Amino acid sequence: MQLKPTIGIDNLKFGITQKEIYEVIGIPNRKRVDEIDSNELYLEFNNLLLRLTIYRDENNRLGYIQTSNPELEFNNHRIINAPIEFVKKEIFGEIISDWEIEDYDTFSTHGNEEYWVMLNVEYGKVISVELGLTFNEEDEYIWPD
Repeated sequence: MQLKPTIGIDNLKFGITQKEIYEVIGIPNRKRVDEIDSNELYLEFNNLLLRLTIYRDENNRLGYIQTSNPELEFNNHRIINAPIEFVKKEIFGEIISDWEIEDYDTFSTHGNEEYWVMLNVEYGKVISVELGLTFNEEDEYIWPD
């Protein structure tokens, strides 16, 4: 499972439709609409440890990905369960040097807005990755070609 910053993961490219997602990875185990933002539809795939967010107000296209899949890789390194400092320096270090860190009671997040990558961390190890569609200075989405 290859992470592609600003593009998606494997064949799940930002901008594909719900129907195209089903053709690529099948029917989700669970579908639900966000309670706060009804424009977001979550598709959950248990066997892939993957949650996809469809932006309903953007022609039902994929706009956000969250995964805990231990097969997730970038730069030939697995991300999940790897130490956070290794992930930031060795895995993402060539493209990202500026990380915004937020500490919570039981976990922390390490995020970069330029690439819209969020690493969720517990006990010093990455437990999940969030990857979002990037946007320009006018807050318009940048859909990959």
